[in-house]
Amino acid sequence: MRLSILVVDDEPHARRHIKSLVARDPDVEVIYECKNGKEVLEFLKHQTPSVIFLDINMPGISGVELAAQLKTANSLIIFSTAYDEYALKAFELEAFDYLLKPYEDDRFLEVLKRAKGEVEIRQQAEFSQKFTSLYHEYNNNISPHLTEFNIKEKGFVHKIHVEDVLYIESSTIYAVLHIKDKKLLYRVALNLLAEQLPNNFIRVHRSFIINTNFIKDYKYLNNNTFMITMANDDVIISSRKYKGIISKSLN
Repeated sequence: MRLSILVVDDEPHARRHIKSLVARDPDVEVIYECKNGKEVLEFLKHQTPSVIFLDINMPGISGVELAAQLKTANSLIIFSTAYDEYALKAFELEAFDYLLKPYEDDRFLEVLKRAKGEVEIRQQAEFSQKFTSLYHEYNNNISPHLTEFNIKEKGFVHKIHVEDVLYIESSTIYAVLHIKDKKLLYRVALNLLAEQLPNNFIRVHRSFIINTNFIKDYKYLNNNTFMITMANDDVIISSRKYKGIISKSLN
């Protein structure tokens, strides 16, 4: 985890002291400094530090006034001041902590350590939120149906577009894809495959699924079955079980 720190204090020696303490931490990547609230507001237009050490009693915009404007910023605010009367106000402004000057180095480093833990938790939550958002976006954009078959043959993988398949035939526990003038073995059971195909593929027999886009002709046989001729002149006789599905699809 890499941290960026902003030190805000109108006194140069106070900024130097905080910077020297922060520099001890190997996770701190960069340290910025501002001497008043006006500089901070301008700085935050371009940068978002992980942690802001903020003095309260400054000329112009006070630290309290500044913190009120930064409540929506994604930075932890730690007040660093010689005045204890602002402690309650600081926590009303959702400050992470309140360092009362003069403080021991150990007290400062303990606060910095806890701030690092909070930053890490926030980063993990932000990552999880982004990942979840991206997953839902991907899930919403992908087709809900199978779009291609990956056929493995002699060490090679051939991609066959689903819409190029005329019909699919069951062969024991596998499926045979009929594509114009050739057949390809696809190692998936027909029942499982039926659930993944687009709506223009219909089951006409327990052993056959046809692509209605490639029906050349069909004839009702008066016994609740159909004789269906595909674009490659293969003829498939449907079973009675699927009469309703076929009638709806062909009308």
